Amino acid sequence: MWHRFGMAVAVVIAAPVSAQLSNLAAPVVISHYELNVTSVAEHQRFWVDTLGGKATKIGKVDAVEFPDALILLRERKPTGPTRGTTFDHIGMAVPDVPAVTTKVVANGYKLTVGREPAPGETASPPTAGNYGRFSYLVGPDGVKVELVTNMDAGAPPIKGHHVHFVNKEFVAMQQWFMKAFDATLRDGQTDFFIGADLPGVGYSLNFFSWLPNEKLTGTHGRVVESAGFDVHDLKAFCDRLKAKGIALTKPYARDKALGLYTATITDPWGTVIELTEGLRPAPKR
Repeated sequence: MWHRFGMAVAVVIAAPVSAQLSNLAAPVVISHYELNVTSVAEHQRFWVDTLGGKATKIGKVDAVEFPDALILLRERKPTGPTRGTTFDHIGMAVPDVPAVTTKVVANGYKLTVGREPAPGETASPPTAGNYGRFSYLVGPDGVKVELVTNMDAGAPPIKGHHVHFVNKEFVAMQQWFMKAFDATLRDGQTDFFIGADLPGVGYSLNFFSWLPNEKLTGTHGRVVESAGFDVHDLKAFCDRLKAKGIALTKPYARDKALGLYTATITDPWGTVIELTEGLRPAPKR
């Protein structure tokens, strides 16, 4: 899987938080991931020292900042890794996948594959990976990250790229996310993969089938607690979700720790999605 894209990165500073998020006018963007972590320090070694993010705070919450992705670190022991949940991995883009992968391994972290083998098996499906163009990493507490190749001239050393879900009912899952976020079907559907793109953003959401005979669980309590999306006019967006029959699992309210208005929805398979307003400035009118 090789990706070429050309989104400009803008540095955004907005009190009381700041985040480098592009597509400032898009109604919804992938913005952050909330992690339950055994040790903030160990995760900073992975996300900052190894992958090159910047340690920061979002309100009172420890975070690591990349262009187009924030990693929020909540120090509470996770109930398990990303493996076995409906959230497969955090997608990041780098100009030189082999170089970053070599550094990851040298720092003591392991590699894995895209479509993982069934429990007790060692052989992966034939689409498992091409480690020259992309690779899959396993960080502390079993958090899974994919690196894809960014071929843009002047590309940053690393940036957020996509969020990737996994489900036996991968098409139904994709359709739920299209409904929730007004996303559009991406060309290139196969018998094991389908994509959806956020309006004004492009390449955003990926969905794989899950071949092994293993029951998947939702994300609550796991190392990746939730995938996060920043929304302009979050209150109105929540009202539209309710009109679509999508209930909020955490109401629209100000999160005192983050210093932002947030809400939460959960898909029918237990994937927690946090919605925020204010990680990027409101569009000019």
